[in-house]
Amino acid sequence: MKVALSTEIDLPPETVWAEVQTAELLTQIAWPLVRFLAVGDAPLKAFKHDGRYQVRLRLFGIIPFGTQWIVISVYTPESGEWPKRLRDNGYSALISKWDHWIIITPDGKGGSHYSDEVEISAGLLTPFVWAFAQVFYRHRQRRLRSIASTLQARRLIAEEMATFQNARISGDVASAWRALERLHILSQTKTWPHIRSHLQMLGYAAAIGDGKEIIGQLARLALAPIGNITGRLPIGNTGRANVSAFVPMDIPADLRSVFESETP
Repeated sequence: MKVALSTEIDLPPETVWAEVQTAELLTQIAWPLVRFLAVGDAPLKAFKHDGRYQVRLRLFGIIPFGTQWIVISVYTPESGEWPKRLRDNGYSALISKWDHWIIITPDGKGGSHYSDEVEISAGLLTPFVWAFAQVFYRHRQRRLRSIASTLQARRLIAEEMATFQNARISGDVASAWRALERLHILSQTKTWPHIRSHLQMLGYAAAIGDGKEIIGQLARLALAPIGNITGRLPIGNTGRANVSAFVPMDIPADLRSVFESETP
């Protein structure tokens, strides 16, 4: 039996394609209906071509529901060509076939057309598993639409963290601070990411012996939770000790789409 469901995602197809290859996205969009726990010591982080991953399933996060093999194949045409496809030809003790294809194409309006196509075989249990798959993939697509704006922000944050780490290793102080400033701008509206951005700044200031920045970051760590709780945030502020903690600043042009997508 087959399930075929599609939806529109308000994100560029390149962003959606990058995200569907991460296990973190699977965890986010399956919650709270299903929780996936990696079998073994290695955490489940990213899906690679020809990768095989065994996971324990928990319904509603707590009810054991057996184990499942995730068997990944990635189909990507030449750069710039679409559609792109990711296949999970998985199985378990009860389900002999769970052949799931994710298909992503541009929607012609700057967003993405996202499809789940699944073929299921589980003997006498097939109709029941098919009914569950209908609920599961509708839930996933609804969750994916709802968190689309945060996906874009999360990916940009990861890019800035990688830029910071590379600059730190190479001793490029100016580039390291620029990456941390951009990370702060992206993280500012979410309490824990906001606090974490200041912790990163504090740690780097301590590592390079910048006393003024250390004092400034300690003060901002005290102010950050208050700003998030009250909603009084100076949007665009770089978070550094060399600027006022209360003054909004211009958001870099390449980051503005994140804030626009978060506006109701």
